[in-house]
Amino acid sequence: MTAHKLDVLTSRATVRIGPAAEPDTLWGSGFFVAPGWVLTCAHVLPIGSGPERVGDLRVHGHGFDAPAGLAYCLGGGPDPEQDLALLRLREDVDHLCVRLTDRSDPPLGVTAYGWRTPATGVPQRWQGKSECNGRDGPYGLTIEPRTEIPHGASGGPLLDHERGAVVGIVKARRAGKDGGLAVAAAALHGLREARPVGGAGELGHDPYAALIRAHDRWHHGTTGPGSWVRAQNELAAAGPGQPWRPVDAAAAAALLAELPPPRSPARLQRLITKVLGDEPWWEDELAPRDWRDGHGRLPDHADGADIVSLHYLRAVAHVSKLRAARQAEALESWVRERAARLPSPIGRLVTEMDMSAYTPDPPDEEPAATVGPSPAQRLPGSGSAGSAGSAGSAGSAASAASVASARSVGSVGSVGSVASVASAACDEGPVVAVELEPDVYRPRAFHWRIWSWYGTADTARPLDQSPDDEPTPLAGLPYVLDRPLRRAFGLLDTGERRARLELALPVEHFDVDVHLWRPPVASGLLPHPAERPFGVHRQVVLRCLKRRGEPAQEWLERWRGVAEGGPKALPIPSSAYASELGAGPPGAVPVLCRPPAESGDTLTEALGAGYGVVLWSLRADHTHGCGPRCDELHDGAAGLLNRTQHATALPEQLRVLRERVSLADTTAAWAEHLALLYDDPRRPIPHLDDVPVESPS
Repeated sequence: MTAHKLDVLTSRATVRIGPAAEPDTLWGSGFFVAPGWVLTCAHVLPIGSGPERVGDLRVHGHGFDAPAGLAYCLGGGPDPEQDLALLRLREDVDHLCVRLTDRSDPPLGVTAYGWRTPATGVPQRWQGKSECNGRDGPYGLTIEPRTEIPHGASGGPLLDHERGAVVGIVKARRAGKDGGLAVAAAALHGLREARPVGGAGELGHDPYAALIRAHDRWHHGTTGPGSWVRAQNELAAAGPGQPWRPVDAAAAAALLAELPPPRSPARLQRLITKVLGDEPWWEDELAPRDWRDGHGRLPDHADGADIVSLHYLRAVAHVSKLRAARQAEALESWVRERAARLPSPIGRLVTEMDMSAYTPDPPDEEPAATVGPSPAQRLPGSGSAGSAGSAGSAGSAASAASVASARSVGSVGSVGSVASVASAACDEGPVVAVELEPDVYRPRAFHWRIWSWYGTADTARPLDQSPDDEPTPLAGLPYVLDRPLRRAFGLLDTGERRARLELALPVEHFDVDVHLWRPPVASGLLPHPAERPFGVHRQVVLRCLKRRGEPAQEWLERWRGVAEGGPKALPIPSSAYASELGAGPPGAVPVLCRPPAESGDTLTEALGAGYGVVLWSLRADHTHGCGPRCDELHDGAAGLLNRTQHATALPEQLRVLRERVSLADTTAAWAEHLALLYDDPRRPIPHLDDVPVESPS
């Protein structure tokens, strides 16, 4: 009976999609994931001419026929993770929503739902049972050929028989192969990068977070015959005993939906590691990114699923209490109430657990301005979902950073002899570093490695690296590094700030203009931060590859000088002035108006003298010596440094200048070709042997 109930609920949440002018034309299927929001495959829509030209749609479901429009599209490419789209109903109707899994492991027995057009020409519902027999890439679920997926069923839900949750989106029959293909529900994380069609952006700066929070609120608030959670609970009761029930998971998910999201996926993954007492291994693409994902990634414990889950929820409440005190207390209170139902010694173990290992996140800062649409205040539909406005933090990283310069707010920490400069540190956020090691036989081709830091030196993690026998030419690096960098930034970027990009390479290659790199293929005409040059929307600096491991004393002393007091420009117009580097005062920042091709020896001398912060021009126009542009650069750099209280604010100050240049601000034009060495001895590039290669955590 319970299986039949879930079958009915899934069927009633599944809709057919077609053009508004032709009500009986079937383009494909879809299903409700939150009030008023329909998830489908992008390829069922005519997006060949662009998402903006799809036009008016008609969504037909159980007891209604409503107008709709394309709201978000992930690109519509051939890969499963690109083949997703969100439709928005344009009027309120009563409907059910499927319950999405919060797990990433593939299911076994599944049922696919959708619509098809038979010989009669009138669309009708379709479903077929099968088994998931493998994966095709990180987000593709392969389906055994027990039933043929008909034309029109693409975009429908894939239900997991065992857990009673939707685990994927039906994609298509496999061309030239047996069976079918579905898109795993985890691919919805890509909605974070989806652009609103038409610029409305009702789901705010993080569409995934807003959508999934509305989804969880709806399921927790829906009772009676249409309650999916009740049916899941009955399914769990009919099977092996599980102390952590679907009703518990639904209540927890709704409470987690009221909290601001984790500072970063890496922060979440470290918390899970502490809860479990062991470091799980995740594929990069499937690593948890939100509190709800974290709950779904906790491994099954035959006798302790409730204890592990309650431990996790207490830890989340603890780290969130300074950012959202009322919501964190509501979660903590629910944990205490749920723990009281456990046997007395176990319940006390949960409520009296020491939380000192979980450091609370600092309060969110109010952004000075907002760029782009605000989160939706209400999602019309069944009326039970509440507001999506709390889905994310108050504003985007780009907007806050555009208005205010970097903030100096306490120590990032130290390691070994670096402790002597810790007092001058500031909270600079997470960092992604790319090492470029020139190939022995092809000097302008490089072997690369990507690191991440989320804090002090001991948080370094190697994320990816090039094959040993495949160096990449300099011109090809933006293409080769595109996907690895997207993954790295996806782990560390937060709603408040984007991870800094640091490029470490030998001084003879300091002429690289990495701040101008951009994703190689734009996916539309609308502006999007991810398609602008890196230097416009995130901090981009250079480092010296030869400075590995324990920093030299001169380097530490120079860093203390620029970090503790106001930095001052030390103009170096040419190599004739290089002798002044050794006698430069503690807060000096060398400023070179000549490019590295003409000042390589001077840059090498600056590094030898211990300088960790240097500015130089990438413009090569010194055929007749220095000119007005050199004077303009020296004056601009001096003014920049005079306005900078600590050199640790320089990466953000320079990013703001680059953004102003991109907006045609002529007063910032002097900085268009400015490069910054920002070599932080508190986080020296480690030797690879010092850090074991592991999955991001």
